[in-house]
Amino acid sequence: MSASTRYPDVPRERVHWVDTDEKLAVLVGEIRAAMDDEDLPSLPGFGVALGLDCEWKPGDNTPVSLFQVATRENVYLLDVFAFMMEEEEEDVDEGAKGKGTAEAFDAFLKLLFENETIIKLGFGFDYDIKRLRMSYASLEETLSMDRRKKGWIDVRELAYAADAVSSHNKRKYKHQKRVGLAALTRDVLKCNLDKKCQVSDWSARPLSDPQQRYAATDAYSLISILDVVLFSRGRWRNDEEIADGLQLVQYGGGGSGDGGGIDGRFVKRVSRSKMAKMEKAAFLKRQNSSSLRNARETALHEAKADLTRCVTECLGFACVGRKGAIELLSENGCSVRVPKKTKSKVDNWENAVALFLTVDEPKKTQSAQFRQREDDDSLTLRLENPEKFFSEDAEAYARTKACKSNDGGKSVVLFAKRGSKGKFVFCGRLESDDGNSDGSDSAVASEALHLTLVDGDRLSETPMFFQIIGCHL
Repeated sequence: MSASTRYPDVPRERVHWVDTDEKLAVLVGEIRAAMDDEDLPSLPGFGVALGLDCEWKPGDNTPVSLFQVATRENVYLLDVFAFMMEEEEEDVDEGAKGKGTAEAFDAFLKLLFENETIIKLGFGFDYDIKRLRMSYASLEETLSMDRRKKGWIDVRELAYAADAVSSHNKRKYKHQKRVGLAALTRDVLKCNLDKKCQVSDWSARPLSDPQQRYAATDAYSLISILDVVLFSRGRWRNDEEIADGLQLVQYGGGGSGDGGGIDGRFVKRVSRSKMAKMEKAAFLKRQNSSSLRNARETALHEAKADLTRCVTECLGFACVGRKGAIELLSENGCSVRVPKKTKSKVDNWENAVALFLTVDEPKKTQSAQFRQREDDDSLTLRLENPEKFFSEDAEAYARTKACKSNDGGKSVVLFAKRGSKGKFVFCGRLESDDGNSDGSDSAVASEALHLTLVDGDRLSETPMFFQIIGCHL
């Protein structure tokens, strides 16, 4: 085929739409039969090969809607919405049959992750797995399973490691990580992929015929590239070399060094300490990233803070920056849009006002910000120059001045940190205490805002209390 030849479509009768547990069982059955059938072609050191791909509606926060699985005989288009969204439908009949369930889809993913003899072919599939994990929280445990040495292979890295790419493109494939599947197909298979539907609306149901052809072709082309690389253009000339090569180029394949790879060209050699830091950073990023858990983020002023949980479980909890505070207050499963950077020290939620205070060293010329009332040992906060503090939000200022616990209005909560580089500590609820000002000069006292820490007693029992408040009493 010439470079201008179009990659042939998968025959329509070999493309199967999968949206029920029964249809998914057909795919699982074909995979298991191929693994057990000794007459079917297999790869040295492995069993069957599957081409995997995912599609979603263009956008940063859109969930995965299609999961493609290509065998050597058929291509299966798994409707992820049908499996993962059923539990959200309130009118689903409990006795209804012919539905897709999250349990069946999760079990299928575990089959892929746990079976070391299945070659899982992808193209930049790490991001597809990340997208799936962020889209559906119930799959977190399965999608976080260790994939090292489990047959996961990126066809682009395979083609480069096997010297199957053109000599004039070797530098491009080595140094440019954004080389696409279309370019690789053109270089290895000498034909073009039709990418017209790449940025179409994959959340629409039913999918159009061009969309289904595109999805099937993308997944099956991975198997075609594998076969050409291993048996036509690659440098591995016998079964033993192919087996060794596949073992090395799989995810976490090893090799002569800790990082593995062939001749040091495929997998970067990374020290164990650096790898540990990278894995920790990736874990923290997954923990802190909730933007993909919902297709739509909620504006801060429309979001409800989960005050009951925070006051009960999170007093004295330290969080990084305003973003960490927003994630702490957010209700489970709700993704709240972080506002743009501002000089304001106030976050206005639908049901709460959050104040962010930097605790300065006590000055001899004025009262400390925190004090302990003599008559009942309650913790109080004296906020100097409150009009400047609330300069960008007069409504929040008025609410804070009038706030009383259980008065039916917005609650006021406090986050405090020591110094400009410290972490914000959740200090609980505040209520107005203007009727109980200290004995300082009345003119100065009238300019200050006096507040009581409603949860001060329990806060004083936390490890962060002395660092933020106790050292100022």
